[in-house]
Amino acid sequence: MTYRMDEDDRVTFAIEKLLDPGEAWRPLVRDLVTRWPDSPPLEIVFALVSASVAIETNFAHGSPARDGAAQGYRLAALLSVDLYAMETLGIPRKHARSFLSYWAIDPFFSRL
Repeated sequence: MTYRMDEDDRVTFAIEKLLDPGEAWRPLVRDLVTRWPDSPPLEIVFALVSASVAIETNFAHGSPARDGAAQGYRLAALLSVDLYAMETLGIPRKHARSFLSYWAIDPFFSRL
Protein backbone atom coordinates (compact mmCIF):
# COMPACT_ATOMS: atom_id res chain seq x y z
CA MET A 1 0.00 0.00 0.00
CA THR A 2 1.40 3.39 -0.97
CA TYR A 3 0.75 6.42 1.22
CA ARG A 4 1.30 10.12 0.82
CA MET A 5 3.57 11.74 3.42
CA ASP A 6 0.68 13.25 5.40
CA GLU A 7 -1.09 9.87 5.37
CA ASP A 8 2.09 8.32 6.77
CA ASP A 9 2.06 10.91 9.54
CA ARG A 10 -1.54 10.12 10.47
CA VAL A 11 -0.94 6.36 10.37
CA THR A 12 2.24 6.63 12.45
CA PHE A 13 0.47 8.86 14.96
CA ALA A 14 -2.39 6.35 15.24
CA ILE A 15 0.01 3.41 15.65
CA GLU A 16 1.82 5.18 18.48
CA LYS A 17 -1.43 5.90 20.31
CA LEU A 18 -2.89 2.43 19.75
CA LEU A 19 0.28 0.74 21.01
CA ASP A 20 0.50 2.88 24.14
CA PRO A 21 -0.08 0.58 27.12
CA GLY A 22 -2.28 3.17 28.81
CA GLU A 23 -5.39 4.79 27.43
CA ALA A 24 -3.80 7.03 24.80
CA TRP A 25 -6.31 5.58 22.31
CA ARG A 26 -9.20 7.40 24.02
CA PRO A 27 -8.54 10.86 22.54
CA LEU A 28 -7.08 9.42 19.32
CA VAL A 29 -10.00 10.27 17.04
CA ARG A 30 -10.29 13.80 18.45
CA ASP A 31 -6.53 14.24 18.11
CA LEU A 32 -6.55 13.08 14.48
CA VAL A 33 -9.40 15.46 13.68
CA THR A 34 -7.78 18.45 15.39
CA ARG A 35 -4.28 17.78 13.99
CA TRP A 36 -5.52 17.26 10.43
CA PRO A 37 -8.76 19.28 10.28
CA ASP A 38 -8.61 19.84 6.51
CA SER A 39 -8.30 16.14 5.70
CA PRO A 40 -11.24 14.39 4.08
CA PRO A 41 -13.09 12.53 6.87
CA LEU A 42 -12.48 9.11 5.35
CA GLU A 43 -8.72 9.75 5.53
CA ILE A 44 -9.08 9.68 9.31
CA VAL A 45 -10.94 6.36 9.07
CA PHE A 46 -8.27 5.12 6.64
CA ALA A 47 -5.49 6.07 9.08
CA LEU A 48 -7.16 4.10 11.88
CA VAL A 49 -7.66 1.01 9.72
CA SER A 50 -4.13 1.24 8.26
CA ALA A 51 -2.64 1.55 11.73
CA SER A 52 -4.61 -1.49 12.87
CA VAL A 53 -3.47 -3.51 9.86
CA ALA A 54 0.15 -2.53 10.51
CA ILE A 55 -0.11 -3.61 14.14
CA GLU A 56 -1.66 -6.96 13.16
CA THR A 57 1.02 -7.50 10.53
CA ASN A 58 3.88 -6.85 12.93
CA PHE A 59 2.70 -8.57 16.11
CA ALA A 60 1.90 -12.24 16.63
CA HIS A 61 -1.45 -13.61 17.74
CA GLY A 62 -1.71 -13.41 21.50
CA SER A 63 0.46 -10.29 21.70
CA PRO A 64 -1.02 -7.55 23.88
CA ALA A 65 -0.28 -5.17 20.99
CA ARG A 66 -3.10 -6.85 19.08
CA ASP A 67 -5.55 -5.23 21.51
CA GLY A 68 -4.50 -1.89 20.03
CA ALA A 69 -5.35 -3.13 16.55
CA ALA A 70 -8.79 -4.23 17.70
CA GLN A 71 -9.35 -0.85 19.33
CA GLY A 72 -8.32 0.91 16.11
CA TYR A 73 -10.83 -1.11 14.10
CA ARG A 74 -13.56 -0.26 16.63
CA LEU A 75 -12.76 3.44 16.46
CA ALA A 76 -12.77 3.35 12.65
CA ALA A 77 -16.14 1.59 12.62
CA LEU A 78 -17.69 4.05 15.07
CA LEU A 79 -16.29 7.02 13.18
CA SER A 80 -17.78 5.60 9.97
CA VAL A 81 -21.15 5.44 11.69
CA ASP A 82 -20.76 9.12 12.59
CA LEU A 83 -20.17 9.88 8.91
CA TYR A 84 -23.34 8.04 7.97
CA ALA A 85 -25.30 9.89 10.65
CA MET A 86 -23.89 13.19 9.38
CA GLU A 87 -25.05 12.32 5.87
CA THR A 88 -28.51 11.44 7.15
CA LEU A 89 -28.75 14.74 9.04
CA GLY A 90 -27.41 16.80 6.16
CA ILE A 91 -24.28 17.90 8.05
CA PRO A 92 -21.43 18.81 5.68
CA ARG A 93 -18.71 16.15 5.57
CA LYS A 94 -16.03 17.68 3.36
CA HIS A 95 -13.34 18.01 6.05
CA ALA A 96 -12.40 16.16 9.21
CA ARG A 97 -13.28 19.26 11.22
CA SER A 98 -16.90 18.62 10.17
CA PHE A 99 -17.00 15.92 12.84
CA LEU A 100 -16.92 18.66 15.47
CA SER A 101 -20.38 19.85 14.39
CA TYR A 102 -21.77 16.35 14.68
CA TRP A 103 -20.11 15.76 18.04
CA ALA A 104 -22.04 18.75 19.38
CA ILE A 105 -25.14 16.57 18.76
CA ASP A 106 -23.66 13.17 19.62
CA PRO A 107 -20.74 13.76 22.00
CA PHE A 108 -19.42 10.18 22.13
CA PHE A 109 -16.01 11.02 20.67
CA SER A 110 -15.78 14.38 22.38
CA ARG A 111 -16.19 12.61 25.75
CA LEU A 112 -14.19 9.44 25.03
